[in-house]
Amino acid sequence: MAQRSPNKVLIVGDGLAGTLMAWECVKRGLIFEQWSNGSPAASDVAAGMFNPVSFRRILPQWDPANHMARARIAFQGIEKSLGITLWHEVPIIRVFPDAKYADLWEERASGTHEVSPYIETLSAGDLHPSIHAPHGAGLVRESGWVDVQLLTEKSREHWQQKGQWKTQAWCMEDGCPSEFDAVMDCRGVGAVDDLAQFGLELRPNHGEVITVQTELEWGQQTVNNVTWALPLGSGAYRIGSTYRWDMDEPAVLAASLDHLIDQANLVRTGPALVATETTSHRAGLRPSCFDRRPILGQVSARSPWYFACTGWGTRGVSIGPTMVDWTLDAALGLITDVPDEVHPKRFSTFTKN
Repeated sequence: MAQRSPNKVLIVGDGLAGTLMAWECVKRGLIFEQWSNGSPAASDVAAGMFNPVSFRRILPQWDPANHMARARIAFQGIEKSLGITLWHEVPIIRVFPDAKYADLWEERASGTHEVSPYIETLSAGDLHPSIHAPHGAGLVRESGWVDVQLLTEKSREHWQQKGQWKTQAWCMEDGCPSEFDAVMDCRGVGAVDDLAQFGLELRPNHGEVITVQTELEWGQQTVNNVTWALPLGSGAYRIGSTYRWDMDEPAVLAASLDHLIDQANLVRTGPALVATETTSHRAGLRPSCFDRRPILGQVSARSPWYFACTGWGTRGVSIGPTMVDWTLDAALGLITDVPDEVHPKRFSTFTKN
């Protein structure tokens, strides 16, 4: 399909989604401006982890090979543009919760299951001395994290210097400003009310993470026992995350701090981590959908200039670059529409008006 003439694009939101959208617009030669109302974003507390495996059922994440390959290209390209390091490859040690889980992991790791290429079973001698894993543990090598806070901060500074970023609120009622031809809505939970007009429920999922500075030697691999402890270097670890559906404000809770510390200590030997070693405690609201797929593309025939790109949930680093590609491909006419798995029509309540 022939590409439409590049438009001047308004990107609303400057979290992870808005940031990746801006960089892809640059790559495609599109003129853009980015607006933010300054409200907290889920990206402010994002661990930025990428991982091809869903640990709950020991299955592959959504199309991990393609999504993670695209993510690597996108983030490493931004690294070169900004002269910073964002992409960190760090294996994950999954501590098995019980013998049944251990048996299923071993079965899939040694077989021909679709998750088999991504997982291994470890022996006790393979584990760092600090890890307590009475039922055993497994390894996921193709994992790591992206420094999302550094990404959004440095990108914001970059666009400010170029006069392409400003503090400005926007909602659907404002319409498409006259100086723009399209609006890319990357607001996350800020889009809840506007999307509800079209029968699209974007659910805020409250999460908290902490950062600790400790003299404990916990090794340089992420350890996951539902709660995860991610090594940042020089004795710093990020620990998360909590998940709640009953909060609509990004408030930090003392009980969450205690919970995260306790959970991290469950899979460690020797001296325990204590709450006083906490250097940061943050909360955010992740934008999520009923099926854990984003909302992309046009949602209203009456507003053909409006394109949603939100609802990335907890996997924004892995899927984000592909989601931005699909959204812009649809906006530019390179594809007739976004794929069905992320299309608003999958909502039974959707009313395209």
